[in-house]
Amino acid sequence: MSNYYFFCRGGAAQLRIETPEDLAAVETLDPKWWVALSMPVAGQEFDPRTLNLLDTDADGRIRVPEILSAVRFVRENLADFSAFFAGKDSVPLSAIVATSPLLQTVKNILEHLGKTSAGRLSLADVEASEKTFDAQAFNGDGVLVPACAGEDAALADFLRNAVAATGGSADASGEKGVTAAQIADFVKNAADVLAWRAVADADSEKILPLGAGTADAFSAFVKIRGKAEDFFARTRLAGYDEAATAKLNPSDADFAAIAAGTEISVAASETFPLARISASVKEPELPLASGVNPAWAPAIASFTEKTLLPALSKFGVPATEKPTALSETLWRKISALLAPYEAWLTAKPAGGADAFPSEKLDEIVSGNFVEKTAPLFEKDSAEKPLRAALSEAEKLCRYSRDLAVILRNFVSFAEFYKRDSSTTAFLVGKLYMDRRTCSLCIRVENTGTHSALASKSNCCLAYCECTRKKGGEKMTIVAMFGDGDARSLYVGRNGVFYDKKGDDWDAKIVKIIENPISVREAFWTPYRKVAKFVETQIENFAASREKKVDADLSGGAGTALSKATTAPAAGTPGAAKPAFDVAKFAGIFAAIGLALGAIGAALSVALGSFLALAPWQMVLVVLAVILVISAPSMLLAAMKLRRRSLGPILEANGWAVNGNVKINIPLGKAFTEMPQKPKGAKISRADPFRRKPFPWGKIAIAILLIAGLAFGVWRWTQPCEPPAELPADTQNVPAT
Repeated sequence: MSNYYFFCRGGAAQLRIETPEDLAAVETLDPKWWVALSMPVAGQEFDPRTLNLLDTDADGRIRVPEILSAVRFVRENLADFSAFFAGKDSVPLSAIVATSPLLQTVKNILEHLGKTSAGRLSLADVEASEKTFDAQAFNGDGVLVPACAGEDAALADFLRNAVAATGGSADASGEKGVTAAQIADFVKNAADVLAWRAVADADSEKILPLGAGTADAFSAFVKIRGKAEDFFARTRLAGYDEAATAKLNPSDADFAAIAAGTEISVAASETFPLARISASVKEPELPLASGVNPAWAPAIASFTEKTLLPALSKFGVPATEKPTALSETLWRKISALLAPYEAWLTAKPAGGADAFPSEKLDEIVSGNFVEKTAPLFEKDSAEKPLRAALSEAEKLCRYSRDLAVILRNFVSFAEFYKRDSSTTAFLVGKLYMDRRTCSLCIRVENTGTHSALASKSNCCLAYCECTRKKGGEKMTIVAMFGDGDARSLYVGRNGVFYDKKGDDWDAKIVKIIENPISVREAFWTPYRKVAKFVETQIENFAASREKKVDADLSGGAGTALSKATTAPAAGTPGAAKPAFDVAKFAGIFAAIGLALGAIGAALSVALGSFLALAPWQMVLVVLAVILVISAPSMLLAAMKLRRRSLGPILEANGWAVNGNVKINIPLGKAFTEMPQKPKGAKISRADPFRRKPFPWGKIAIAILLIAGLAFGVWRWTQPCEPPAELPADTQNVPAT
């Protein structure tokens, strides 16, 4: 006998998950019947810690095997599922399977907390035990903190140095520590740095040509190297073609851009050459005092003091006074002098050990710290079973509280069809806008990317940017409108969004995906389009006439004055006006009359035929006309409403939806609440500012009178029938 119990929602059969038998059925149910096959960990309205426990491979997604693993864990450790289906995070000892290893762990936790008599383990108990356990130096996380060294000061100092050099790893206690791999890397890096420094000591004359000042000299040299090479290259080009000198120097426009600022800074010329380019010298020389780009003057001065003067001394040039220029030949010699140091510096081993002096590195390498920390890691590793046991206890409490709800958001969408945003994974709150409350609101990371796929849902969607002034928080949601109409929805419209915590956010529509909301809305769509077209044409006509009047008013006076000054005098030949063409005017009016007559005749015939019908036939004709106009729009809307689905909206957020989660018309209305008058409320209709009612009665009477008059005219214009012939016996009666 099958142990599957399905329910139907949205036109699809889904597994019920309300009893232990239903939970067992999840393990054997073919995944083709699951509503979802995977979902992202981020962005769900669940406790992130629970979702991370479910995500066993830590890839940021929860899939079918991970859900099944959680179900097996619960079924293997629970004998009583009452707390599980009630969504409680406290598990009675009596509900745990007697043979489960977790039972003893739970007893140990309660005993450690002094709650043996409580008879149940809560999530708060587990978290308190984990906090106490994590605060210990040895907590089974594979990370050693300096406190693990105890009274060994040298070992504690080594651990602190290792943290500083490698960046360390976060210990469960919150402090920084190091792993075994990081310790081994630190010791090796220390040995490599010592060997690297030994190379410089062995050939210091070549690698450190300026002695202890070589590092500072090289730093000052590197700072101007690019600009100096640029200067010498520009100067050589100017010597090659003097006409190019102006182009190699900053232009007037460059200086004008700087001068346009309200506050001029020398840093604005940083992109200019180090000095003005000139082609008058035989060998390029870089000025070191006057004529230097002010943005680079400090760097040039530093180079002169730290690099040039020591180099001149190295070359045996007497430094009687500071040089005022640097030739390209001397620049090349300095570059060659510092080249070995640069090559040696480039070979420096990566890592943080070079920050320590050689004496400290000798201690690190010769201290056998890898061997000394091995027992500490073993001691820490001995605590792993307890850490694992605490993790299992936490998993039991969290799964007891959350897993049933997660299953009803993954295997089935039972929570979604309850329309309860507090227990639905992807619903984030309610949007109040346009006298409606939209409950189908989903968080969105990127509006453009999401809308590209969500448009296939056939739903009317509004993307809203939500902000909270308190804290400056921001988020984007997409809301589905399933009732009413979309006429009053537009980009920029404001509303209020309430999240699950009850906090209110300012919401503004930034994008709308237009789709039919209801068949009722589709019925009126053709008439609204016609009204909009007529309104647009009237507006365009009025605007064009207004524009013409404005043009006539602005140019009329000048035109009249021009005509007055240039018109011929009265009585002259040029003063004659063109003759009025009577025949042409009569022809135009005749054509207009014929057109109006044809239209009137057609309307008269149609109206006459309509009035000749029986009343019930008139009603059918009116209904048929309305149906012809509205039926196509209603049919298209009905087809789209039948295809509305939640799937594309969730898939745009990274879900793998397995079934067609339909949003039919009743469900769409259920997710969009329209305003309802409170029960027992009384409304006063007295409104001194209300608009006068439209005179429908008078218009109806006028239409009937016009129709009657038209019918009378039509009957009057019908030809009379010829009189019947007289009988034969009366034809020859003599006249009296």
